[in-house]
Amino acid sequence: MTTTQERLALMSHEPARRQGTWFRLLAAVAVIAALGIGFALGSLHAGQNQIGPEDERRDFTFQVIGYKTPNQGGQVLNMYFHYRYDDGIATSDIPNYVDLRDQALNYLDTVDLSQNPYWETLNQTICDDLHAKFPIQAISCQLQAYPDDRPGLPYEPGYHGSTDTIGDIEPLAVPGPVTP
Repeated sequence: MTTTQERLALMSHEPARRQGTWFRLLAAVAVIAALGIGFALGSLHAGQNQIGPEDERRDFTFQVIGYKTPNQGGQVLNMYFHYRYDDGIATSDIPNYVDLRDQALNYLDTVDLSQNPYWETLNQTICDDLHAKFPIQAISCQLQAYPDDRPGLPYEPGYHGSTDTIGDIEPLAVPGPVTP
């Protein structure tokens, strides 16, 4: 049997023992919760980085550099095109970019330029036509006119132009070449 002094000594240590047990229990719960949160966040992050066939995007870009157009007295252009094919397009259905290029150049060669249309108008028509006639869901087209200081024409300093974008694709923003 225990004496009264031994019982009192044991009872005086009981709160400390209970605190230690609670501390260990709380620490275990905190570790389990942290692991659970880490697992959940890791699963979300991993899911965002996994690209399945339904998320696949197929894009293409091309450029036409130094094209002399009859517009605005024979202005010279750089043209840039970035487009995204229709979702799930079969490889056999991908158009040759030369066909898109020819379409754009043919338009510039045959449009009635008697009114000297703005670059924005020409670019919008080109972009709309390519979007409508080819299996592409989104497109961004940029026309960039060269600086022009020829006598008898309005002075046009620096590279300047228009960007037209249709659909879910980043608009092109190609800077003009740096000239001395």
